[in-house]
Amino acid sequence: MTKRTIFAVVALVVAAGCAPTGKERPRVTYITADAPAILAAYNDNAAAVPTLSATLDMTLHYTEDSRDKKHTLDAWLDVEKPARIRLKHDTLGRDLFYVVADGENYWIGLDRAIAGGEDTVYTGSLAALENESLFRPDRLLAAFSLAALPPVGTDETLFESYSDRYILTFIDKSSPPKVLGRATFSRVDLRLSKFQVFDEKSRLTLEVDYLLYQTAGDARLPEAVFINWPLDGFSISAKVKKPKVGAALPARLWEFKWRKDACLIDLDSVVLETVDAPRE
Repeated sequence: MTKRTIFAVVALVVAAGCAPTGKERPRVTYITADAPAILAAYNDNAAAVPTLSATLDMTLHYTEDSRDKKHTLDAWLDVEKPARIRLKHDTLGRDLFYVVADGENYWIGLDRAIAGGEDTVYTGSLAALENESLFRPDRLLAAFSLAALPPVGTDETLFESYSDRYILTFIDKSSPPKVLGRATFSRVDLRLSKFQVFDEKSRLTLEVDYLLYQTAGDARLPEAVFINWPLDGFSISAKVKKPKVGAALPARLWEFKWRKDACLIDLDSVVLETVDAPRE
């Protein structure tokens, strides 16, 4: 076989290997929408989730003794909008946490392994919540079942358009104005992909990434979320499994019954004592 023949065979093989297979990559179609249309589509879907029951595969990420640690566990989740939630560690032994909000008040039970020293229950009224504390019930409710937007207190919504996403920034009416939150929506399907909350000092206090969605009933629900409290060095990654939407939930779910010997801390009283304390 001559060199010319060898080169010709090689050329044919290379050409065959590089030839189109007939399968083209699907083209991505981006949706054009303005802020009112995006919020309307989002809120219509959120309204289709009046109640939610599901199990969670959760991983807690935190720092202890300057070391990054994580703890994987299962949990039960029940939500009844607008402000009822139950999140309970699913275990045959000692549950590490138990969170309940009945629409007016909340209770956060933390095992001594998390609280440090002794079992502790934090309680207070939902109306008095101002900070972005860990396990804040209304934030957990919003992360898993989608809360209405814009958030309460919004005076103006700023709109930014990019090639693959829309960003809505929610501003209050204070002087100077402060950013309450920021929502990012994918231009592929207008689904919420990220939600951020800022405090009065404009610090990012909470960030929720919606990684995957699933269909439950007539609604699209988060299937995989990552919830991060950057100021606290604590985050949760969770998968929502076996969701049930729209079912009537029994009133007993919103009754907090936990360990009788746990230390009870009323956060409303702590705040009042701090505010009313005489100045030196």
